[in-house]
Amino acid sequence: MENNILDNVFGVNLPRLEDFLVLLKIPFIIIIAVCIFYSFMLILKIRILRDTMDLEESNKVKAVVYINLLISLIAGILGIIIVVLG
Repeated sequence: MENNILDNVFGVNLPRLEDFLVLLKIPFIIIIAVCIFYSFMLILKIRILRDTMDLEESNKVKAVVYINLLISLIAGILGIIIVVLG
């Protein structure tokens, strides 16, 4: 009899909570994808700016933008993996 009561106490299932967590994962994935897209657009913006204006430090700016893209890609992919598996 005691095992039945303990099973009922510790066996609480919340099926709606899992559905709610899936709904929360979708906006996080969209936000991460938008951040990666913004990094790609930043590269295009710098290329256009470099073509229209003669910048003395264009190589430094280009390197910083590519580092930003690399960090965004790595963080974005890891973030999506964590959100999907979590």
